[in-house]
Amino acid sequence: MARSAGMTHSEKVRLALEQDIFSGAIAPGSSLDEEELARRFDVSRTPVREAILQLIRSGMVEKRPRQGAVVTMTDVSDLIRQFEIMSELESICAKFSARRMTAEERAALKDVHDRSERAFATGDSATYYTLSRQFHLLVIDGTHNKELIDMTNRLGSKLVPYRRFQLGYPGQSQTNLDDHRAILDAILTQDSERAADEFRKHTKVQGDILADYIAMNEDRVRAG
Repeated sequence: MARSAGMTHSEKVRLALEQDIFSGAIAPGSSLDEEELARRFDVSRTPVREAILQLIRSGMVEKRPRQGAVVTMTDVSDLIRQFEIMSELESICAKFSARRMTAEERAALKDVHDRSERAFATGDSATYYTLSRQFHLLVIDGTHNKELIDMTNRLGSKLVPYRRFQLGYPGQSQTNLDDHRAILDAILTQDSERAADEFRKHTKVQGDILADYIAMNEDRVRAG
């Protein structure tokens, strides 16, 4: 398995498994066998184990007694409740970051957004997703509040699968970029209330996208 610059073997395995889960190649309820995956990716079992642990933390995979690592089944009501909480947490993060970010942190946030603009313009969806996620993490870190950072990141890791699917939905990458631009402007001008409002609107579950996401998972279950 070739190693890309700046990316570990475990990260490459994780990204490949995420793609398989989203495409339906690995259905909900499927077990992930470390030995089989190590052969597939031509790596030792250590990076495979690390990748699976990352997927467990994100909520895409769960550990079950006597079954090992299993792809998680989607629970609609849980997803909606989690996004309700996340929208408020990220709103608070944006508010605090607009007040507390250092000049260096603001510059880093702007740089990430500028690179997102370029990735979107060139159609580099993988880089665009990574930078979009980094934008969120920088805003969260900019609060300089460890408890808030830990709480938000813990919940955010569970929403990664849906957010990745959402960005692939027609028109959503552009909407996401526009939202980030508005959030960035509010933070750079230290308009904490506007930053909070923009991020609250940004972090939401859209009905049509949610319906397609759930339908996709139901199809996987039937196929499995």
